[in-house]
Amino acid sequence: MFLGYCHKDFHSGNILQDEIYSYVSDFGLTGPADKQKTNDNIYGVLPYIAPEVLNGELYTLASDIYSFGIIMAELSTGNPPFYDRKHDVSLALDICNGLRPEFEKGTPEFYKELAYRCMNANPNQRPTSKELQDILYFWFHSIEKYGNS
Repeated sequence: MFLGYCHKDFHSGNILQDEIYSYVSDFGLTGPADKQKTNDNIYGVLPYIAPEVLNGELYTLASDIYSFGIIMAELSTGNPPFYDRKHDVSLALDICNGLRPEFEKGTPEFYKELAYRCMNANPNQRPTSKELQDILYFWFHSIEKYGNS
C-alpha cells in the first residue's frame, strides 16, 4: 500500500537486510507528502537528495524515487555515489546541473534505464512507487520463473 508519505532521507544506510527481506529504517524525517512545512532546511545525505530539493523545492514522493535511482547505481558499482568527491556545494551544483552516478560495466541496460528514469531531473518524469513495484515484481518473478541466465 502506498500511504503518501515522504521518507526524506532515503539512502543505502537506511536499508536493513536479512537473508530474505530488505527493510527501510530511520523514519525521523518522514511525513505526509501533502502536509509539509515550507522551510529553508535540506536534510539527508547529499548524493541521494533530489535536485529539485537542492533547488529549494519541498520533498515529494518523487524525491524518494530519485533516491531509489541513486541506490540502484550504488548497487551496480558497490560504491556509494560520488564516494571520491567532497559532499559540498560544488557537488550539489553538479547534481542540479545533471550529474548522476555511473554504473558498473556490464550492468544490464534495462536496469540502467529504470535507474535513469528514477533519477530524471524532472520529478514528473520519474516512475511512481506503484510503477516501480510492478517493474520490480516482474523482474523478481521473471528470474524466479526463467532463472538467472
